[in-house]
Order: sequence, then C-alpha cells, then structure tokens
Amino acid sequence: METHVQDPGKLFHLPQTLVIPLFQRPYVWTEERQWTPLEEDVERLVDLRMTQAPSATHFLGAVVMQRHLRAMGFVSEYALIDGQQRLTTLQLLLNACSAAMRDLGHAAPANNLRKLTLHDEGLGIEGVDRLKVRHTNSDGTPFQEVMVASSPTEIGTSDSPHLITSAYLFFYGRASAWLAEGTPEDSIQRSWALATSLMQGLEIVVISLDATEDSQSIFETLNARGTPLTQADLAKNLVFQRLEAEGSDIGRAYEQNWSLFDETFWTSEVRLGRFTIPHVSLFLNHWLVARTGEEVRTPATFARFKHWLTYENTGTVLDIVQDLHDRAVEYQQWIRAAQAKERPVSTVELFFYRTLAADMRTVAPFALWLFDPANNVPPREAEAALTWFESWVIRRAILGLPSADVSRTVAHLITELKRSAPDAVALTVRDHLQRLDSPATYWPSDDELRRELHEVPIYRKLSRSRLRMVLEAIEDDARGYTSGQGAWSGSRVPRDTMNIEHILPRRWRQNWPVATEQEEIERDARIHRLGNLTLLTTPLNSSLSNRAWSGAGGKREVLTRHDVLLVNRPLRDADGWDEESIDRRTGASIDALIRTWPAPDGHSIVPEARKGQSDAAWIDFRRIVAAGLVAPGTRLRPRGDRDVVAVVLADGRIEVDGVPFDSPSGSAAHVRGGSANGWTFWQLPDGRRLNALKNEYRKLVDEQRDRTRRGSGTED
Repeated sequence: METHVQDPGKLFHLPQTLVIPLFQRPYVWTEERQWTPLEEDVERLVDLRMTQAPSATHFLGAVVMQRHLRAMGFVSEYALIDGQQRLTTLQLLLNACSAAMRDLGHAAPANNLRKLTLHDEGLGIEGVDRLKVRHTNSDGTPFQEVMVASSPTEIGTSDSPHLITSAYLFFYGRASAWLAEGTPEDSIQRSWALATSLMQGLEIVVISLDATEDSQSIFETLNARGTPLTQADLAKNLVFQRLEAEGSDIGRAYEQNWSLFDETFWTSEVRLGRFTIPHVSLFLNHWLVARTGEEVRTPATFARFKHWLTYENTGTVLDIVQDLHDRAVEYQQWIRAAQAKERPVSTVELFFYRTLAADMRTVAPFALWLFDPANNVPPREAEAALTWFESWVIRRAILGLPSADVSRTVAHLITELKRSAPDAVALTVRDHLQRLDSPATYWPSDDELRRELHEVPIYRKLSRSRLRMVLEAIEDDARGYTSGQGAWSGSRVPRDTMNIEHILPRRWRQNWPVATEQEEIERDARIHRLGNLTLLTTPLNSSLSNRAWSGAGGKREVLTRHDVLLVNRPLRDADGWDEESIDRRTGASIDALIRTWPAPDGHSIVPEARKGQSDAAWIDFRRIVAAGLVAPGTRLRPRGDRDVVAVVLADGRIEVDGVPFDSPSGSAAHVRGGSANGWTFWQLPDGRRLNALKNEYRKLVDEQRDRTRRGSGTED
C-alpha cells in the first residue's frame, strides 16, 4: 500500500483508467449538500490564487484504488475501491469547466482540462475506453454521455434528468457565469486561473493498493469503524495544531477556552431541519456566518473555517479561540434564558425563544453579529435592529411562508451591516428588509396579515410550538409589553407551558347546535381560526371542553375557573360565543400581533407571484356553496372531452357516479384515476373554472371583515 498526496493534474495525467466496480452504490451526491459547497470552495480557491496566494490549495479528501493485473495497451487499470462519489463529481466539474471555456473560445485552457478526462487518441483506444474514470453500473450511460460531449447542447433533454447529468449542467452553468464576469480580457485570464487551480490547487490523498492486498478490509477500516469526526472535531484539531505552531500554551488554551465545548450543552444533538448535529458544530457555523457574512452550509463548515483561518484571519489563532469562547458563553446564556419558563427575558433572549419556537435556528448569526462587542453597535440600536428583524422572521413564520432563503438573507444582511455605521444599524436593517420583493424573502405587510389570518385555520397550519408562541405574544400585548409605555402587569405570560384550547369546541354539534347546513359550514370554518383559540394553565378533558357555553358548569364557567390570562377576561361577561364573536376576537388578535411585530409605516409590498397564492390553502368549496356563489344542483363538467358530469350537493360536497366527495380535488382524482387540482379541473355551466369563484368569495370575505372591524371599533 502506498499513500501520496496528488493534485488532479498528476492523478489524471497518467495513462491509467479508474474503474468503478459494479457493486459500488450509484451516484447520490446532490446540489445542496455537495455540488454547491464544492463549487463555492473552488471559486474561493481561484480568487485566492489570483489575488493573494498563488500556491493556495484545497483538500478534497481521500480515494482508495487497487491495481488490476490486466491492462489495456499502454493504459493501466485500477479499481476505485473508495471515493467514487468524489472522483465522479470531480470529473464532471473538470469537463463542465472545459466546455464553458471552449464555448467562450478559450481553447488552450479548455484542452488542458479535457486531457484530464479523456485518454489521448494516440494511445490506440476509442469510444468509452477513452474515459479516464469509467462506470460499470447503471451510472455508466449518463456519465459517458456527458463526458464525451463537447457542449451541453449535445446532451439529450429530459424532464427528470439523471443526477450525473444534472451535476454536469450545474457546474457548466456556474462556470459559465463566473467566467463571463468582467471584460473579455478578464475572461481569458479567469479561464487560465480556473484551469490552473483545478489542475494544481486541489489535493487528494491517494491510497494505492497492489493487486494482492485485501481491499475489503482496508475499505471497512476506513469507513465502518469508530465515530465519524464532526465539523467541530475537525476545527478543534486544526486550531490546536495551529496554536502549537504559534508557540501558544495549548494546555492553557484548552482549559480556559475550548473545554467549554466538551460540556453536555455543546455535545448534545440539536435538530436542524431533517437532520441533527452537535450543538457545538451548529454554533461554529453560526459564528462563521457572522464573521464572513457568507451563507455557509453546515456540511461545509470546517472547509470554510479552515480557509478563513488560513487566508483571511488577520489575528492570532489564540485570539480566535478566545473569541469563540466569549461568543459561546453569551450564546449559551441566550439559549438557556430562552428555555426558562418564567424568568424575565431581555430583547435578545425573547428573540431566541420565539425563533426557536418557530424552528428558525438559522437566524442566530444575525444576533451574534449584532451583539458582538467588536462591532461597537450601541445596545439600544442593536435592540431596535433586532425588533425589525424579528418582525420579518415571525411574520413570515406565522403565514407559513418558505424559509429556505432565510440563511442567505441573514448572510447578505450581515454583509451590508459591516458597511454601515454602528449608530445606523437599525435603519440599515429596516431598509434592507423592506427592499426584499421575492416570494421567498419579502416582508409581509399589515394588510396581508389581516387578510390571511382573518380566514386561515391557523390551528392546522402552524406547529403547536409556533402557535403557542403566537398566542403568548397576544397575551403579552394585553399585559402592556407592546404599548411603548412599559408593562403594567408585572411579568410576561409563562413560556412554553400552557395548553391550547378551542373556545368553541371542535366537537360542537351536540351542545352547540345550529339550524341550517349553511350555518354548520360557517361554524366549521371558524373552529381553527385565531379568534377561537386561547391558552389555559391546565388542559380540559373532552367532557369539560365540549360543554355548552352558558349555565352552571358551562364552558364559560370552566374557562373562568382555569383562566389566569388577560385576553380571556372578556369571555367572562360574554352572553354567548358564535361566529361573530370569533370574527371580532380574530381581528383583535391580529391587531395585537401587528403591534408585537410592527412593519414600517406605509409598508405594503406583496410580490406578484404571491398574490392569490394562498387562497387554495384555506378556501373550502362548501363555504362557496354556503355563500350562494354556486347553487346546489349545479352540474359541473371536466375539462377536455370526458363524458362525465358532477353535481353540487346542498352540503357543499360534489357527487360523481353516485359517490359524494368532500372537495373538488377529491372528485377530480376519482375521474382521472390519480391526483388532480379540482379547482382547475371542473368547469361551471358558463365555462368558467371553479377557481374563478375564489376571487368572488375573497371579496365577500373582505367586505365582511371590514364590517366586523368597523363594528368593533378597531378600524384605523
């Protein structure tokens, strides 16, 4: 067994073919977890070699290959025992960059890269045998297609392309965009810099076995024994190597600074989306984002940290270790305060409680930057900035808007704050967030909150922790915490302890009867709305929860007996609880949320792509029937030539072939034999699709909401 560190220029220049055995798993790397981090690492490496360190390198990892006894002419053959995902991706990257250069007319650097993917025809080999990496499993066909292509235009199109094809097109697109920056003269220089960096700047540990060695035992030893090192473990090893090289007292550095990270708080796993990682690894990622102002994906934390420590850090490594410790101590205090149930909390501690309840851990770098003493932001200014930022985060969370771009927005915001004066941070944050205009990032307005939350079944839409946090904020508003005059009740509501209760019970039919089907539909529509939800100190059993409103032992008396909240005081004197009561309380609750998480005066942006987008999520066809917008007995026909008729029933269901369905989509799926959007599938007798009724219903709802607000005296 021999081990060498090689760059792609050396590894792929040799007359050898690396064959991926049939038993190896198929290609599984993806854009989010591997392609994008690799592309960002390469771009960072090229920029560094062009401007600062011409000999800079980036470590890609290790591969294990075993020589075959057979050879093909002058070309040796090796089986790739481990590292096939890495080398497959590297070959795709090399070929994609070569194609991008060739399309710009930069033949020389393109050909240099091409020589790393295909054997020279002068060796007497043709076709698939020219590939320097060859697949023998199902990946072989798509890999061969993209590797022999000179341009993406030669690759067949598909609605569901193979991962290998997608990877090649991804790298081609990124390389083309990067090379096109600047003038034509810049472009040729960038092509040479990229080609040189790919050939000489990437490092791979190559473990080479001869044909007689036990490759399986070596593979198992490398991959299956022991616990994999975390991102924080790798960072720790690097840091203490560098500390020793600096001449620092590494024992003292550990005891005074790094030993903190060996405590249970830091070694315990925390959830981040679908995955769990050690808290210390997550914190290191947060700290790095705050330092760099870049979005850093958690799997790439160590690689980015190593690059930053090696090429961008201007202080000593000991300075960094001390800063990590100091920021970690403050971060830990914030998290522990956020987890406490009743103690008073500061603005930043409450921010962490609310964002954790909303499952939004990726916002932490913003707070780390804002309250970092090195950035000299005055405390009041930092709190004002955090208030605007929290409004942006929570308003989007309440409406259930996508959160995928939150980490990118945080990174961009930190970058902008680095250019801002410390006493203008709050204004910078407000203006930056107010300019965001895509569905993935915009700041919802007061009008949108009122429009959406007035009708949405929020109990079904939000997680319990997120909904409880929202209801707590409404109570805190009642206690004076958003009035600007200071709280007068003495304390906030206890956090994350109370139980969510429906005032009008979910099983209402026995003790809360109504006269008509239309009234049933209207009542069902309000069960899960914001105004019908409250918090209680103890949960009610079903017998108590479902009781009628009035009388001895009724629901009103039960609520009074279990209640300690100000928002529930008006219920004590209410003679009844019905749809109008829920609408009024919903409006008042929305006003409290707007006071808690304010938007700038006059803020009214709604992206074009967002308008009308959420209607289908809450509009029930039964309510459209109950509102009189389509009459029972109406005959619906599907689009196209299908000889099918559906009938609208009096209770709002749709009957097809004698079978009633609860929704348009359910009935459409029955006809099609698979999933379908019934709102666009069914047509009314006048030719309009059912979807057209949504706007009419929306207008009725808006008019009703406005009447309710005028009647309750909450109109602006």
